[in-house]
Amino acid sequence: MGKKVLLKKNSLVRTSSFFLRRKTSTTAGARASSGMGEASSDVAAQASALRVLAVSRVAPSALGEGQHAGLRLKLSFFDSPWVMLPPIQRVFLYELGENGGGDQGFPAVVDRLKRALADTLAHYLPLAGRLEYVAETGDVFVDCSDAGVAFVEAEADVDVRRLAGDEEHDIPAFLGLVPELDAWVLPAPVLCVQATRLGAGAGLAVGLSVHHAVADGRAVWRFMEAWASASREGSPITKARGPPQYGREAVAYPNGETSSAARCSGPSHQISPR
Repeated sequence: MGKKVLLKKNSLVRTSSFFLRRKTSTTAGARASSGMGEASSDVAAQASALRVLAVSRVAPSALGEGQHAGLRLKLSFFDSPWVMLPPIQRVFLYELGENGGGDQGFPAVVDRLKRALADTLAHYLPLAGRLEYVAETGDVFVDCSDAGVAFVEAEADVDVRRLAGDEEHDIPAFLGLVPELDAWVLPAPVLCVQATRLGAGAGLAVGLSVHHAVADGRAVWRFMEAWASASREGSPITKARGPPQYGREAVAYPNGETSSAARCSGPSHQISPR
C-alpha cells in the first residue's frame, strides 16, 4: 500500500471549449496553439499573472446516507481501464459584477463555495478519497479513510468576458485556471478544486480536475449540479436530484471477480512500480 506506482501515458487537458494535447509542461501546450517563437514568453507572462493566494483542505461535512468514514471501494472491471487516462478537467466562468460578488467580495464567495463543497462531498464521498494500488492483489481501490479535497485560491489579471468570448481563445490562461492533479502516480487524489479571482474581482473561475477512473463526464456534471445546488439552495440533495448510488448489484461479473490490474493491463497500459 505504501509503494508508489507510476502510470505512463500522455496527458490531455480539457477546458470549457477545447481539447489540448499537453506534453510535460504548459510551455509545450502553448507552443502548439501560439506562434512558434513567442509561446514561451506568453506562458511565462500567464504564469506570472496567476498568483496562488492559499491552499487549504475541504473535508466532507456530516456524511450522507450510506456513507461512512472508512469506506473503501474497489474499482470494477468497468472502471479499471480508465486508471491510465488523464483526469477530466473543467473550468466554469462567472461574472461577479463591479462589487466582486458582495460586501466581502472574493473571500465571501470562497467561503460559500467551501461550505457547499463540504456538504456535497458528504454525499459524493469517493470524490474526496484517494486512488490506491494494492500490488499483492493487483486491485485498485478508492480509499476514503482520510477524505478531503485540496482547494486552491488564486487570482489572475484576466478579463472574464474576454475569456468567455469566442473572438480569442487564451489557452495559456485557461490552463492556469484548472488545478494540477498528478494522476500518473498512485496513490493519487481523486479530486482537486481551484477558485480564481479574475480581473480585480469582477469575475470568478471555478476549475476542477477529477480522476477519470472514479468519475466519467456525466458523473462530473451531476456532482457540479449538486455543488451548485448546495451553494444556491443550501442542500446538494433535492426532490429533483436524489443522492448518488454506489451499490454494485447492477454490475455482473461474467467470469467471476478478478483483479483490477488484470483487466486494465495491456501492451500500452502497464502499471509498473516507480
